[in-house]
Amino acid sequence: MSPQKRRPQPRKGRTAVAARKSQRKSDRTLAIVGVAVLVIGITLVFVLRPTTSSAGLQLGDHWHTALGVYACDHWDGGSNWVTPVSPVTGGPVESGTNTYSALHSHKDGLIHMEPEVTADTGVNANLGNYFTHNGFELSSTHVKFVTADLKNGDKCGTAAGKLHWLVNGKERVGDPTKYLLRDSDYIVVAFLPDSKKITSLGKPPSYANLPGAVGRSNSTPTSAVTPPSAVTPGSTSTPAASTSVPASTVAPASTPTS
Repeated sequence: MSPQKRRPQPRKGRTAVAARKSQRKSDRTLAIVGVAVLVIGITLVFVLRPTTSSAGLQLGDHWHTALGVYACDHWDGGSNWVTPVSPVTGGPVESGTNTYSALHSHKDGLIHMEPEVTADTGVNANLGNYFTHNGFELSSTHVKFVTADLKNGDKCGTAAGKLHWLVNGKERVGDPTKYLLRDSDYIVVAFLPDSKKITSLGKPPSYANLPGAVGRSNSTPTSAVTPPSAVTPGSTSTPAASTSVPASTVAPASTPTS
């Protein structure tokens, strides 16, 4: 019986070196995986985080939009109208209530947006709610504002008019009440005959009041405020049957917050 050959045994020194190399390789792999996970996580946070354009108005925001309502041949209310205020605090309230109004104006033609509860944020911060909360009315075929009360088919002079609206110079279609308000926008709602284009009106008078809007109140003067436009004799527009300012828009007894 022939003796069995002995297999050569690895040297202990070589085994230890190989083990250390393997450990270092494993550590590098774990470090690379950790960095990759961190980078992916940070990327997802920024990608999935709600942005101003997608989430709309949020708690803590203080935004402003310039608004103008054009009735046949004049800016109804110019850039100077009031919205309801509390007779006790002087702060903005929703028409006919004592509920704080997150969407209000301060005699500057701007929509001031300052939500205090979640119910006033996101999709609820829309143009329709500004009109409703302040005693005005708006739809895709009708507008009731400071003195104007016009619906599709009413006359501008001898020609039938129709409601149009635009945002930042671009005419929109559909229901204007659903439009989500944005910071520094300008919005025009216009009742016009077919012979007149809304894009020819330019920016509303209130646009000049956007700078310095933060902190403004009903008693704070603005350099660019224009008084309500009056319809002159012989004008081509036909005033609505009722031209009174909504009862809820009486001037405050004290200075409200912005």
